[in-house]
Amino acid sequence: MSPRSLMSRNGSRGLLAVVATAGLLAACGSGSSDSADGTSSATLQLGWIANVENAGPYTALDKGYYEAEGVDLTITPGGPSTTVEPLVASGKALVGLSSVDVVARAVAEGAPLKIIAATLQTNPTSIMSLADNPVNTLADLKGKKLCSQTSGQSVINAVLTANDIDPDDVTMVPADYDPAPLVAGDCDAFVSVLNNQPLTLKAQGVETKTFTLSDYGYNAWGNVLFTTDEALADDDTRKTLEGIVKGTAKGWSDAIADTDAAAQLMVDGPGKDQNLDLDQQKLAMASFVDLIQTDETETNGLLTMSADGIKGNVETMQQLDVPGDDLSSLFDTSILDAVYADGTDL
Repeated sequence: MSPRSLMSRNGSRGLLAVVATAGLLAACGSGSSDSADGTSSATLQLGWIANVENAGPYTALDKGYYEAEGVDLTITPGGPSTTVEPLVASGKALVGLSSVDVVARAVAEGAPLKIIAATLQTNPTSIMSLADNPVNTLADLKGKKLCSQTSGQSVINAVLTANDIDPDDVTMVPADYDPAPLVAGDCDAFVSVLNNQPLTLKAQGVETKTFTLSDYGYNAWGNVLFTTDEALADDDTRKTLEGIVKGTAKGWSDAIADTDAAAQLMVDGPGKDQNLDLDQQKLAMASFVDLIQTDETETNGLLTMSADGIKGNVETMQQLDVPGDDLSSLFDTSILDAVYADGTDL
């Protein structure tokens, strides 16, 4: 899994100026093209490598779901140095995967982007502690040492403040994404991703206790699909977007239904050059189920963006001081509306 928490993905790397420049330039293209047989070619740019974090799109590609929708889709993996927003804003990719707050900050800098679907309905950013010395609640952090990535400390401070906890009551210990300092006793708790560091330690025989920041009002969707205003304004490109979103939803449905098969696909196929560990990938894939499939997706379909969900994301961004006079306008549900026009059974 990505060693970067979803709350800080791309967030403090000094590259928003690049996003803004890309957004203000006339787009080089829409990230898609049409062929003589009516099939449209398009690119989906991932934020991270080809592992189970992206099992939905790869499962859809493997099973021909995009092809069935008339889309010849190329999936481009990302990595530690990948910033997705400028690639979509400049037309090098039609759709990208990123986090809500990073897309919002790019829009505030001038990038013409819209979020059209949300993969992770529950944000997996969590507080992890050792099982034999647990930190059970946010309030339990008072007087404790918390290992946190520097780029994510503003989020931690915002969540603490929103829950009437003075951030000064928690000692922040700078750390990267390796949980070794927690095991070594350098801190009492560690800012982690629910489907990453806890699983890494479990594989090493270290039992942990975790709770998610979403339990305390941190409502930020993860791995959202986004595109450009220009793409949404074009009827032909909208059909391609519908095909990508529909195919991705079907891919995630299959991946959730058989998590071991999804993990096997990633290890043997797209992620083969990453030397992924199958057992770890199976654990990680299983942990995605409750993050992707919720009561709202049962009602509205996978990748849904409900009105209540949008409201929660806006409130969270406001707590994080994300600029924007109307943050709700960042979300466009029209593609999802079209995909699920005949019901949630795709």
